[in-house]
Amino acid sequence: MSESRRNRRKAERNKRRTKNNITKKDRIIGILALIIIFIIAAIAAYFYSLSKAGIKLFKKK
Repeated sequence: MSESRRNRRKAERNKRRTKNNITKKDRIIGILALIIIFIIAAIAAYFYSLSKAGIKLFKKK
């Protein structure tokens, strides 16, 4: 295979490849944010179900 053909095929292969501009730090921050949102939603659902059951968690004076 000639060098020019090899370079042309390599360029075509690189065009098809999608670029990932997300850095590792940004990916970790995103995953942590999703986990925190999930935990907050689970806690809110738990407290909501307890309040629907009539259980008072924080008693007012």
